[in-house]
Amino acid sequence: MNAAIERMLENLLIKQEEILHLLRFMAYRTARRIIEESLTKSIERRVYELSDGIRSSRDIEKAVAKEVTQRTVVTWWQKWRRLGIVEQSPRYSGRMQRLISLEELGLAIDPEEDPRVE
Repeated sequence: MNAAIERMLENLLIKQEEILHLLRFMAYRTARRIIEESLTKSIERRVYELSDGIRSSRDIEKAVAKEVTQRTVVTWWQKWRRLGIVEQSPRYSGRMQRLISLEELGLAIDPEEDPRVE
């Protein structure tokens, strides 16, 4: 590859990274608001956090000591997918993975412990 093409590709990569940082900044508050409004109970937040694209709905049911059923997990996944806070697992069909962790948003598993952004 010649030097001009390499410089052009490097510049494109730098611009792409700048765009990614800006998108994350712009989406942060929206994602936080949607999750705060949608996941109002500790169990919902626990299930959301466990939704890593690897665990099945049955695995999550067991992980939360059957506080919710496998069917409830699937129902929540469907709702959360419509909200855009989970996506289809790239590895396993029928499993969902969260788009962003609660920790990345500065949110606690227990909604009562969440620091509020002024």
